[in-house]
Amino acid sequence: MTERPWHACYPPGLPARGTYPETSLWGVLEETSRARPCAVAVIDGDARITYGALRQRALRVAGGLAEDGVEPGDRVVLRLGNSEDFVAAYFGILAAGAIAVPMPLDLGPAEREAREREVAPRLILDPGERIPESDPIDPRPGPLAVLQFTSGTTGHPRAAEMTHANLVANALQNARWFGWREDEVVLGVLPLHHTWGLCVGLNSTIACGGTLALADMFDTDLVFGLVDRHRATILYGSATMFHRLADAAPRHPDGLASLRLVKAGAMLSQGGLKARWDALFPHAPLQQGYGLTEASPETHDNPPHRHRAGTVGVPIQDTDCRIVDAEDPGRVLPAGEAGEVCIRGPQVTRGYWNRPDETAAAFHDGWLLTGDIGTMDHEGYLTIVDRKKDMLKFRGFTLTPAVIEEALLEHPAVREAVVVGRRDERDGEVPIACVVLEGETEDEALRAFCAERLGRHEVPRGFERVPTIPRNRVGKPLRRSLRDLVNDAPDR
Repeated sequence: MTERPWHACYPPGLPARGTYPETSLWGVLEETSRARPCAVAVIDGDARITYGALRQRALRVAGGLAEDGVEPGDRVVLRLGNSEDFVAAYFGILAAGAIAVPMPLDLGPAEREAREREVAPRLILDPGERIPESDPIDPRPGPLAVLQFTSGTTGHPRAAEMTHANLVANALQNARWFGWREDEVVLGVLPLHHTWGLCVGLNSTIACGGTLALADMFDTDLVFGLVDRHRATILYGSATMFHRLADAAPRHPDGLASLRLVKAGAMLSQGGLKARWDALFPHAPLQQGYGLTEASPETHDNPPHRHRAGTVGVPIQDTDCRIVDAEDPGRVLPAGEAGEVCIRGPQVTRGYWNRPDETAAAFHDGWLLTGDIGTMDHEGYLTIVDRKKDMLKFRGFTLTPAVIEEALLEHPAVREAVVVGRRDERDGEVPIACVVLEGETEDEALRAFCAERLGRHEVPRGFERVPTIPRNRVGKPLRRSLRDLVNDAPDR
């Protein structure tokens, strides 16, 4: 990759290009277990599992899978939650040469069946059932490590093919950017079945030889307690999680003192979260970045020493980014102009499992088309404006929901806001704001507030009061659910 302007913004001492071992994720565990066999790899409740013990159990799982008929290239579904069992099974699957397919525990029957049909698993590992173990076998990892389903907030399920090379690269890209060390204790609140939890929770921890302290759920008091108990140094989570931790801070005046790195994701509009967090916990300022399932997932981070408010940072090591015309991906746009974000780098998927047409549509000339709309400044800092598929067409205008949401979040009574379209034969998609309010506020007051800050066509034409914003497992709003809600609701 040629020199880029953002390379000058990198953390001190970090080169523009990195080196990546020609090994598998299994090989990463092997190397760490040889170097630090007695170091604690995973904490699960009161159990503390060393790297040596994790390696041995994973090899026994690999032997058990082979004994049960699992062959290299077979798919094995992991539905085990954040636990020692998940970690051992994950590495056992990889050692057996099979492909891990992480899935959430709380999928509805229809979505679960659709995902299972998509990947045709040889075996499904469910909670409470026996994880096969037998005599260890010689590890035989193949090129493909994980089939990672996209978030599922829209459309049918599809699984991104993540190679060992993709995941090893991203584990190291993340760890190197923030200077992870072998004495890190990473609090694993993000679900391991999700691409971000798998990368920064598990893969990066194993790569640097740190300790992963698992949490099987998110609860504010639990997180404060676990950070204190294990002296955790790193915590990644959704912006929603950090808002709730900030809310709970008065109950824990000395809480989170051991943290040195916290990072939020999963929201385009964060409503002043960083300023609020940094004021409460100045020893661990909030970092913000960007990524997507198809990129393992991390592609951008703010340099800790050169954070730029309102942006998700610059492309990380060996990652290239450009902005193109959303309707013509061959036309690259100049700095400051909004268009579709395109990515290429060693962490980018090779495509979707058994979906050649969708794979072809997702790439242009070797660049991944992310579906996100953004702008990039002259130094390479990226600002995400919205999802391409979430933008609304109203009376001939193209509306960006995130802009409207940002305006609404400035109102003192608005706790959360998501704007979706209500179908209309004449007007196209009428902007409706789904809001979580603190106290009573009339629609007309909200409308007048927006009118002072937005263009006339951007002002919401209706307000849907909801007790909570439905979100997926990492905090992204389920816009499809809200669209269904407003399209079934009477006009207002």
